[in-house]
Amino acid sequence: MKRFKKVLSLVMITAVILGMSFGSVSAAAAPVIAIDGNPVKIEANFGAPYIDSANRTQAPIRAFATALGVEDSKVTWDQATQTATINGTIKITMGSDTIKTAYGTIKMDTAAVNKEGRIYVPARYVANALGYEIEGTSANGVITANVITKVDLTMNAAVSLKASLDEIVKLYNAEKPNVKMTMNYDASGTLLKQIEAGAPVDMFFSADAATMNKGKDAGLMLNDTIKNMVQNKLVLAAPADSKLKIESFEDLKNADVKKIGVGEPTVVPAGTYADQVITYYKLKDALKDKLVFGKNVAEVRTWIESGNVDVGAIYATDAKIAGDKVKVVATAAAGHDPIVYPAGVVNATKHSVAAQDFLNFLSTDAAKAVFVKYGFSTM
Repeated sequence: MKRFKKVLSLVMITAVILGMSFGSVSAAAAPVIAIDGNPVKIEANFGAPYIDSANRTQAPIRAFATALGVEDSKVTWDQATQTATINGTIKITMGSDTIKTAYGTIKMDTAAVNKEGRIYVPARYVANALGYEIEGTSANGVITANVITKVDLTMNAAVSLKASLDEIVKLYNAEKPNVKMTMNYDASGTLLKQIEAGAPVDMFFSADAATMNKGKDAGLMLNDTIKNMVQNKLVLAAPADSKLKIESFEDLKNADVKKIGVGEPTVVPAGTYADQVITYYKLKDALKDKLVFGKNVAEVRTWIESGNVDVGAIYATDAKIAGDKVKVVATAAAGHDPIVYPAGVVNATKHSVAAQDFLNFLSTDAAKAVFVKYGFSTM
């Protein structure tokens, strides 16, 4: 609930616009529902939107949901519980002031009401539940509740997530085709520095909790939106044709191991985890002249594939992406922090509802299946 309250707080200006700015407009005036500025025609048998006594734009949920692309068959009514369900997960009960979703509860400033046999709730809350922002305007005495589906979103994500997120974005756009997603991939520390510098970023998906916590402590994140999404493993991988006998991290001190690829620990979480393991096995002094530092884990993976290093510390997911170009010779079973990937909405975003909707999608069964396909463990 806290997460939704935080997200909704940035769109509560809509409540002010719809609930206060038009005090001189008659409650009987018929409002217009629009999508991206284009008025929507609502069939008479679905019911008509209206302005209530508190100057809220009330919308019949079936008509509103179908106008936003929800199939009519996916808006259902349970007479026994007096509950309407949208897409199987969004539930609105007659007389209740909450909308229950798969990701939390949205608190409304009024209860769902029955008007001529149809459930009505303020338009902005249904829009938010479906992942859309809404704005109110008034022109020539007509109030328009405009649902915004065309949004540009930018996510800074750890480069180890690239293959899975590129595929997940396609699935998301199949449902939300008007959302343009821009994905920036690099080391988590580098990406956080971009956000600190004021880059226009809406979401951050880190490969470690430590970097995300730095963002939280600096006030860069909407803290209530942060959620651990997936887990990974740290492995040692060598070129597929390597003849070196490496079966553990301790074997890295062997004389025939000359170059070891690792991420730069100050900005690359995989490098941080590798440094922790090296410290755990007391190998720092023995390996200090062998380590070659990459700007991100993907670069280390390419070094292994090309044979530019004898072995490298990368994620299990990167080794899977490399396929038959590399072979995993050891897995770090101890000595490092849990490899957990948290994601959250950036504080400076102008599209908090849409950003949260994409993060919610990352927890769907469809998205989880993609993460697992690329070797992650879901949470």
